[in-house]
Amino acid sequence: MYGRKKALLCGGLLFFISILYGYAVKLRNALYALRLLRGKRLPVKVISVGNITLGGTGKTPAVIQIAGLLRAHNRRPVVISRGYGRQDESRVTIVSDGRGSLTGPIAGGDEPVLIGAKLSGVPVVAGSDRHGAGMYAVSKFHPDVVVLDDGFQHRRLQRDMDIVLVDATDPFGKGKLFPAGILREPLAALKRSHLVLITGVDRAENTAALKALLEQKTGARVFTSYFSPEDLVDTGMGESRPLSSLRGTTVLAFSGIARPASFTALLRSLGADVASELVYPDHYIYRRSDLAAIFQRAGDIKAALIVTTEKDAVKLKTFKPDGIWALRIDLRVNEEQEWERMILGKEQRA
Repeated sequence: MYGRKKALLCGGLLFFISILYGYAVKLRNALYALRLLRGKRLPVKVISVGNITLGGTGKTPAVIQIAGLLRAHNRRPVVISRGYGRQDESRVTIVSDGRGSLTGPIAGGDEPVLIGAKLSGVPVVAGSDRHGAGMYAVSKFHPDVVVLDDGFQHRRLQRDMDIVLVDATDPFGKGKLFPAGILREPLAALKRSHLVLITGVDRAENTAALKALLEQKTGARVFTSYFSPEDLVDTGMGESRPLSSLRGTTVLAFSGIARPASFTALLRSLGADVASELVYPDHYIYRRSDLAAIFQRAGDIKAALIVTTEKDAVKLKTFKPDGIWALRIDLRVNEEQEWERMILGKEQRA
């Protein structure tokens, strides 16, 4: 899918399936365009954050940034997420009431739990039926705006603003639809977007060309952003240490995210000597045996630090491990003032 491996037979089969998938996507979008399928509205404004590719664009940091921005300007946001990979995705679950987490990643999902942990005063509700979850959140928390996590393809819930994220380092993979590539929809779907946010521009070589291509595909305003590492946080005790502690330090990195190579590259850009890397599936739920293997590997390579992502860290809290650090990052938008004006001001019905 990402083009890292090639197999003639498998590639041909995946391409054939992607053609069928593409027809299904086009049919569904056409039914919505003709209003033969209709979405449901919430009684409050909805800002959707999504993408047209499979994972790895930075939706979770973007949701945190947008909801935090709304909260800082005296809005009352609530975040609605499917909570992919949790035990029962159909169940509506209050992950956070804005004062603290009420459930863990198994019941709430790793991304919703992380969002709740980083956003004080912002409730987080998980449910595969985003309209049902939204209605429950409205009745429970009385928000004035809903931030919909990973909502671009969830057209059953109508929204006032569609924000689409595009990864600058690998925007469209091989340019093929799933499962032959990483595209969830053809690039023409970008016409539905109101804003496009390119992420990771500091790690890409030719952002200008990508921005020009996006402006050809959509009339949406295109913004650029980067991930700003802040510090390291101990996953057990919660103490922090500066990023300077990574410089020249032998590190074991491990992660269960869509694009683990981007995490390793970020650590190396901060001066870490990443001597070994352990990669787990996206949304992986860690067991004690995994921790034992991680510590064993760290001992084998004589690592001075074991570092993981914030998303992985929320799944380790029940173990309270001693000596595993999470790299805390925030998303920063280069065109900050214009971005804030659009998020705070452009909330009229689409």
